[in-house]
Amino acid sequence: MTARRALAALVVVAAILGLASGCATTAEDIEAAPSGRVLVVSLPGLEWDDLRGADLPHLDAFVDGAAIADMTTRIGRRDATTTDAYLTMGAGTRSVAPRIDTAVAVDPDETYGGVPAAELLQRRLGEMPDGISYLGVGGAIDANDRSAFGAEVGSLGDHLEDAGVDRAVVANADAVEGFISEDPPPEGSFARGAATMLMGSDGIVPGGTVSRSLLLDDPAAAFGWRLDHDKVLDEFDQEWDDDPGVVLVEASDMSRVAAYGSRADPSQRRELRAQSLLDADALLGSLLERTDPERDAVLVLSPVSGSSSPALGVVALRSPGVEGGLLQSATTRRDGYVQLADVAPTILTLVGEEPPTDMEGRSFQVGGRGPSDRVAALTRAADAAAFRDATIAIAVVGITAVLAVLAAATALRDRLGPRARRLLVPLVYGALGLVPATFLVGQVGAARANLAAQVALALVIAAAVAVVAELVDRRRPGAGPLVAVGSIVALIALDIAIGAPLQLNTTFGYSVAVAGRFTGLGNLAFALFGSAAIVLAALIVDRLGARGVRVALALLAAVLVVEGLPMLGADVGGVISMVPAFGVTALILTGRAVTWRAAAGLVAATVAVLFVFALIDAARPDEVQTHLARFAEHVLDGRWNTFSKSLGRRWQASLGGAELAGWATVTVAMAVSGAYAALVAAGMMGPDATRPLRHRPTLAAAAGLAVLGVVGLVANDSSVAVPLTMLIVVAPAVMLRHLVPGHRAEPAPPGPPSAARAPVPEAAVR
Repeated sequence: MTARRALAALVVVAAILGLASGCATTAEDIEAAPSGRVLVVSLPGLEWDDLRGADLPHLDAFVDGAAIADMTTRIGRRDATTTDAYLTMGAGTRSVAPRIDTAVAVDPDETYGGVPAAELLQRRLGEMPDGISYLGVGGAIDANDRSAFGAEVGSLGDHLEDAGVDRAVVANADAVEGFISEDPPPEGSFARGAATMLMGSDGIVPGGTVSRSLLLDDPAAAFGWRLDHDKVLDEFDQEWDDDPGVVLVEASDMSRVAAYGSRADPSQRRELRAQSLLDADALLGSLLERTDPERDAVLVLSPVSGSSSPALGVVALRSPGVEGGLLQSATTRRDGYVQLADVAPTILTLVGEEPPTDMEGRSFQVGGRGPSDRVAALTRAADAAAFRDATIAIAVVGITAVLAVLAAATALRDRLGPRARRLLVPLVYGALGLVPATFLVGQVGAARANLAAQVALALVIAAAVAVVAELVDRRRPGAGPLVAVGSIVALIALDIAIGAPLQLNTTFGYSVAVAGRFTGLGNLAFALFGSAAIVLAALIVDRLGARGVRVALALLAAVLVVEGLPMLGADVGGVISMVPAFGVTALILTGRAVTWRAAAGLVAATVAVLFVFALIDAARPDEVQTHLARFAEHVLDGRWNTFSKSLGRRWQASLGGAELAGWATVTVAMAVSGAYAALVAAGMMGPDATRPLRHRPTLAAAAGLAVLGVVGLVANDSSVAVPLTMLIVVAPAVMLRHLVPGHRAEPAPPGPPSAARAPVPEAAVR
């Protein structure tokens, strides 16, 4: 099978699988509220644990009848600030707050820095608008134009205005010691970022208030003041009428208490937070009394996570036609998880408007019903995420230490006694078995957040893999490595095929706290999957000779399909890395030269394969489309700037800032060119290279792994974690090559295998 035929077969298989599953979805879309009214209640820092540890009757009752989820509160690699979060929810795309006037929003009759707001607005806008004005809107636009996410701040507000939907914000989280309500708040005390969620691109929210008139002096409260609930409700009543509208009310005391936390001792901090929760619950109850469950939609959310939560907020939606269950979105595709950017499309859907496709987020959907105690399940998942993030360094160090000891023992095996030498091979098999073990242990409830239990169970599973590999090797000498490496490929492929349950909150999977992914294949799992596939393909050819080439190529094609299909792995970085890596591996296994022309062909094939996967995704229903469909839309619409920004973000996240990333790329390119030139000079690569079949597996694996590591370093945003994680598979495979005798193919003339060519006989045991 030629490389061209392999690519054509891949496209056909991907298209068939895409059409077969194009309409499959277990989630239900939400519908517009009959009244077109949406109440958004923001409870900053709320955690699911709060519902289990405090008496919050209104919130408990609301959650019981609502669809709920965790909501990631990260922007890139860091937790969102409050203003980051509100800007993101108002843009439908990850956003960053400006450094100047970060959370400064004012009513027309207020002052800022001793200057009347009217004068400031006249100078900045050329007019004196009605409503709330966010003074940092210019800086926010500039900051997001420069960011890798390219958010259009105020997009939600603009779309609501175009649709004739009213907007209002009632919030004030100002925080500074010694504030007196009769005086204007000092500049550093402004904490009114909530206004940015519903502002337009001009920075204006037409209704509501964020002024200090909402505050009440209270010496016992954080910073000496708290929200006046009567004033808040009066403002809400003025905005909540029969017209379509969206009103955001923030329980701002929760933000104020969080800001005050470092000033109080632990017991006082707990007391202040407990009181803020009770007050927020009472405010929520009063607001719910003013809504009609048969006509209105209510969205309760936490835009930022609490101090003990792993970058996860809470969200609960009650709307006509929405039954209790777990929320998801097309950006997460996993029940119980949504993103900040999904809020804007959801609000537009609830008021009966079609969300724009240029928003990064996607509207909420109602997925499965979930367990009987949904809150407890989400709490346990958050605990598992926190545990995973806290112990991943320990796991990596432990596995690295094991590999270092085994490598030393392999190098010095001639000095070991007979019993130790006999144990060496099973131990190396067990080292490979640790990889599937790390994914499996996360499914055992008792071990999800228990280090000792996870280690013990992982060792048992690794030992089981070693026993099976050893038994197979005794019956079929040389087949043991196939079993050990194959267990990694098979387990990850099966996991992805059934929805990736093993990836969630496991060592080499992804953590919901990091929130780069919620489904499909993460970067570390990609590194294991791709490297194991290349090693396994080389082992197959090494054992079967010419008969194994087609099997190896089919394996690589199948792994690529699993990695890239939007309903499976949906991994853009993985596809960008695997196509050239697998292509180089396939060329060498089939006896073809790796020339610059072939390299250019692999680049073109990478773009083609990625575009095929994107078109498959675009052909699916909107509610299940992933970021791959957005890639197809960008290409078809000629929006290359958005695509280049996405690649640039991955590039800089892996290699550092733009300048450092540029120098790193140049260095890598020079190193690759030098290595290629050296191999050509040695007769191992290039148009004049001669590669007997017995040498091809080793060279194919080495070249393919090198390409996978280098491209994976740049195309993914996990930096050196990708090539270093690959060593967990590669190092034991190299050890086994020296330890396990196996069948080797006899030399064969260079060139592709042919049906007319007789099978190459197997060589003697090494």
